[in-house]
Amino acid sequence: MNGVALVFFTIWISGPANPQGPEISDRLFKSKQECAEFVNTIAQDDVVDDNYEFTFASMDGLVFKGGCYSPEEFAEKFYLTDPV
Repeated sequence: MNGVALVFFTIWISGPANPQGPEISDRLFKSKQECAEFVNTIAQDDVVDDNYEFTFASMDGLVFKGGCYSPEEFAEKFYLTDPV
């Protein structure tokens, strides 16, 4: 996997004990900045932080929590490799 992937979980405000995910975008971005701009556009706000992670809610009560990750960061964040 080359590029930056958008990875996120969704959680209903009314049912926070049952998160869905992680979901991985079909599209790979050329940079974290490009991924962040995409997320901010979808959220209609500046929701991506300095670590390229985000949390925001839609008007219907669906919370999105995730980030823009390189393949190495994804593997480390989701423990696909041994943490050292």
